[in-house]
Amino acid sequence: MENKTTMEIFNPLVNNLQTLEVGHNEKDPSKKKSVEKYFSQIKSNLYIGVKAHYLIARDLFDAKVNLKNNDFSRLVEQLSFSGSTQSKYLNIGKDLRLFSLFTKGKLPFKWTSQYFLTTLTDEKFNKVAKQIDADMPISKIKEIADVGKAEAKEFENKLLSMLTVEVDRTKFVDKGTFDFDKLVKKVKSALDSIPEITINDDKVDTVRDKISSFISKAHGQKRAVEQAQQIIANAKLFNAA
Repeated sequence: MENKTTMEIFNPLVNNLQTLEVGHNEKDPSKKKSVEKYFSQIKSNLYIGVKAHYLIARDLFDAKVNLKNNDFSRLVEQLSFSGSTQSKYLNIGKDLRLFSLFTKGKLPFKWTSQYFLTTLTDEKFNKVAKQIDADMPISKIKEIADVGKAEAKEFENKLLSMLTVEVDRTKFVDKGTFDFDKLVKKVKSALDSIPEITINDDKVDTVRDKISSFISKAHGQKRAVEQAQQIIANAKLFNAA
């Protein structure tokens, strides 16, 4: 469970990148190196990225409305946006209700949660807006909105999963999670060029954590075996002497 004091430090209304809040002035006790200070700076910068993507979505939709089709196509080409990237941004950018959450620092971190909010009626959206925060998972949003099975199924069909990427965790024991991140980037790069596909990377962090845990256990077991072998070897030398 997340420490309550730590959670209170994150301010979703901060709009400037935090670069000098931790350890850059040892004489200033407010900038001491601590879990809480690192959390605040990292989380604030992560959320600024979320807000930046929302503004991109808003501006892209505005451009689609106001530019001629050939001019908009030229803009997208210059931005190197694939079809799936356009779709994601336009779906989010066209819903003005999200702007209210944006200004209050309540826009969800996950784009799938943002997209789900755009599918709600005004009544259900307003119900969620009273309780939502940046970290709220989509499952909680559905619970507050009292979304029925039919509505949930309709949303799932919009994001229909056709394929599942399976990762062999044993392949990363000697390589580490850095190679996993490279693999994720390679897969996303390949799929992002297909306009009919929208990439949902919500589970990437969970898989990375599981791989990291598996690597730690594997290395621990390897060290234990090596130590046991060394003990046996030493015992044989002792007996031989």
